Amino acid sequence: MTSPTDRAATERFPWLAILVLASAGFLALAVELSPAGLLTRIAPDLNASVAMAGSLTALYSLGNAILALPLTSLAVRFSRRFSLAGTLLVFVAGNALVVFASDLLPALAGRFISGGAHGLLMSLAPAAAIGVAGLEHERRALSIVIGANTVGIALGAPLASLVGTALGWRATFISAALLALVCALLLAAKIPPLRAGQTRQMPLSQAIRQPGVFRIGAGWMLMMLAYMAVLTYIDPYLAALGAPPLLTILSLFVFGTGGVAGVWLAGQIAARSRLAALLSMPLLMAATLLLMSIGLTSIPVILVLLFVWGIGFSGLVMVWQQTLLLVGFRSPEKSMGIGVVLTQAGMAAGSALGGIVLDRFGVMATPLAGAVITVAALALLIGISPILTAAETGRRAAAAVETTPHTDAVTAAASITD
Repeated sequence: MTSPTDRAATERFPWLAILVLASAGFLALAVELSPAGLLTRIAPDLNASVAMAGSLTALYSLGNAILALPLTSLAVRFSRRFSLAGTLLVFVAGNALVVFASDLLPALAGRFISGGAHGLLMSLAPAAAIGVAGLEHERRALSIVIGANTVGIALGAPLASLVGTALGWRATFISAALLALVCALLLAAKIPPLRAGQTRQMPLSQAIRQPGVFRIGAGWMLMMLAYMAVLTYIDPYLAALGAPPLLTILSLFVFGTGGVAGVWLAGQIAARSRLAALLSMPLLMAATLLLMSIGLTSIPVILVLLFVWGIGFSGLVMVWQQTLLLVGFRSPEKSMGIGVVLTQAGMAAGSALGGIVLDRFGVMATPLAGAVITVAALALLIGISPILTAAETGRRAAAAVETTPHTDAVTAAASITD
């Protein structure tokens, strides 16, 4: 008898479903940072100052951090098809509030709602990708979904700002709402009604106690802290090196391009050794940040370092996220929700830490701080190997057990027929 997992492994890769999941993640990240380039246009229309309008980004992140876990706990009660489509419809509603807002308050409410939907999407999408693609295609599915997030960080926000500049800032949020609606309809049509098993309905307090979940989530948080401490101040960093202003835009593009390469490289390494990927990607990021702190002024060298930094950063995001799903296999959505909240906290703390380092030691010290934090986070991997082995064994055993009742029923029916 062929199990559903075996069948999923032998079937063709579900490109459309995975690409729609990836597109939804790209869209959410593009919208998250889009106000940054449009504040001078948004503020007058909402009867607010530019500084007050800047809170549109903060409310999005706040909604992400506050709502991700409670919404995930609710969403796992339903099929992934229903939950994912519903999440995107909430995202549509949040963006619609921003579009029709005439004052700042309803726009802030819309951003808070959109941020919560984004956090839930980040919790659900990776587990859904694995469920649709099967364990055999897990790495490819996650590479595409997480790779789209990387491209969203590098290109999504500039693209959203470009649309807003050319067509008016409301056009950015109208486009986001319409595209999210299309994604919701496609997911409703293409995602099978997968439902988390009863073992996955564990409370959050139990989910976070799964061996390795908090350690991997905390390590991912520290690395995001290091990333934001540097990226937030990349513009003054480049200015201190004598780079022209336009280099900031080019540097983000180079960083994102490196990120796509990093997703591929991390996948290749993880296919041979997950632990090697967990170690190598952060070490590559730390080494690059250390070189950036030296103060090299050659623009080609700076761009190469940014490219390599993108490789290390995106590679570590993919492999640490993949590992979090592995150790949290008994409750993947809630485990990912825990990771989302921790990483959001790390990103917020990273921006603050980077500012403190800049004020006290100068902008050239921010990459050094990022390198130190990244290396320090690797201490959480001490003794992780047996946990990874046990999780891999447990996940495959759980997948086999889930097919047992079906197999027994078929065998019993066959014996009756005979």
